Amino acid sequence: MGRNNHSYTDEQLIDYSGVKKNICQNMRIARKLANIKVKDAAPALGIEPESLKRIEAPSSEIGPSLEVLCGAIELYEQDPNFYWEYWEENQKLLEGKKEEN
Repeated sequence: MGRNNHSYTDEQLIDYSGVKKNICQNMRIARKLANIKVKDAAPALGIEPESLKRIEAPSSEIGPSLEVLCGAIELYEQDPNFYWEYWEENQKLLEGKKEEN
């Protein structure tokens, strides 16, 4: 079986960069809400701390692997839907937590 040779219009193409940024920023927020440091989270996710920092960076060009994302969902104990919500809304949870302290 060969590859599909479909042609797509611009309206049919999805820009995944926004989705990827959303997931990456929500990973950072979830980690902070869980009070877990990068140096502790990275080994639990099976990656180096520098790799986690790159994934979580606002200007990141890379996203997490499915394995890392699933590990983060389990480690940070957030509902999986949390990662698909707009990160700006989840950021408010983090800011509210800082105000409580």
